[in-house]
Amino acid sequence: MAVRTFRWAAAGMVVGLALGACQTQEGAGDGGAQPRQPAPPGSGSSSGSSPPLISFRSSGDAQFDAWRNSFVNKADASGRKRVAIVSVLSGLEPIDPEVQIASFDNQAEFVKPIWDYAKSAVSPTRITNGQAKLAANADVFSRIEQSYATPREIVAAIWGMESGYGAILGDIDGPRTLASQAAMGRRKDFNEGELLAIMQLIENGSATRDQFRTASWAGAVGQTQFMPSTFLAHGRDFDQDGRKDLWANTGDALASAANYLTASGWRQNEPWAIEASLPANFDYLAGDGRKLTVAAWKAMGITPATAPQFGNSDALEAELFLPAGSHGPAFLLFDNFSVIKRYNNADSYALAVGLLADRLAGRPDLLRPWPTDIVMLTQQQAKDLQTALNKLGYNAGAVDGVIGRGTRGALQGFQKDKGLVADGFPTTEMLDMVLAAAA
Repeated sequence: MAVRTFRWAAAGMVVGLALGACQTQEGAGDGGAQPRQPAPPGSGSSSGSSPPLISFRSSGDAQFDAWRNSFVNKADASGRKRVAIVSVLSGLEPIDPEVQIASFDNQAEFVKPIWDYAKSAVSPTRITNGQAKLAANADVFSRIEQSYATPREIVAAIWGMESGYGAILGDIDGPRTLASQAAMGRRKDFNEGELLAIMQLIENGSATRDQFRTASWAGAVGQTQFMPSTFLAHGRDFDQDGRKDLWANTGDALASAANYLTASGWRQNEPWAIEASLPANFDYLAGDGRKLTVAAWKAMGITPATAPQFGNSDALEAELFLPAGSHGPAFLLFDNFSVIKRYNNADSYALAVGLLADRLAGRPDLLRPWPTDIVMLTQQQAKDLQTALNKLGYNAGAVDGVIGRGTRGALQGFQKDKGLVADGFPTTEMLDMVLAAAA
């Protein structure tokens, strides 16, 4: 997810006037916001906290109203103008907490098997559409590559992943979802910071309140799905028309994404990852997150699967990544893989972006297929595995049902001690073996 802006020069004056009218008339309108009247001398506050600078009509939820009253003062103290505060917060009602939690818990990049996620992300339609978009915007991509380190296929892949190349921008009110999350205490400081960024973007004419009504469930906006703070920091006016428009201006959106990835440390002329072929009887304990030079990996017998070489230097450092253990493709991950994760901190997302980018650039598909016949563990089964590994003395960490590096490392320890292939991949067969040992 990234950032975005809109274009308002003379229109910015119109927006300012409209918001001004909104502020002075809110008390009689549906928004229900009124500037607070001065308290009578000596009246004081029974709660000991400062009363809100602006009074809003109740949303019907006491917790949400209390948060908003407190946040109004925080926004004012941070320097945000009251007209922008009213514009962003007026008329909001919280999203049902269960709906919010489900949005986070059901993110495809975290709950789907990585091969299902990759298959969906790197579909023939998305490849064909992306190649057509690259051809139609060849001049834009050429100029972007002249200004930023990020190659066109990576920018185009993110464009395709985030909005279907600009076709799907979202239909959720960004301020509403951010405020709902902040009010329920979920990443409160982060979400309040994003609301402050929206206010600042409205104040400086980069966007209008209405544009933020087309956002994702997390509050990201535009063709490249920038969070408001990222938009504020990294949005670019590619065509130099005085406006940063991530919604309707493709050049602005793509340049902003390229700028963000460049600022995040993209290493020019280096790969994001290369599929690797492993020798027979390979020690899978080497895939434990450590970084070694390409020369060191080659010394272990690892070779490129389809690419002519592992990057442009044997001195490059890479991590061996085994998303399906010994059952599927292996990769050497380079520093640019971590840069893609700055957009979305999920291995499956970064892998899908990279694989899509390779296909958009005309590179071959994976040599080794995904093990689509394997049934992944349910969340409860993953908890059972973690509990049993911890009981056996292999530190799987918290019993949360999330198979991360800690759980895989613990399983590798178990597999090694049992004389098994120590790939750390949690199949149902491995679960049965661990449960039997723990019993």
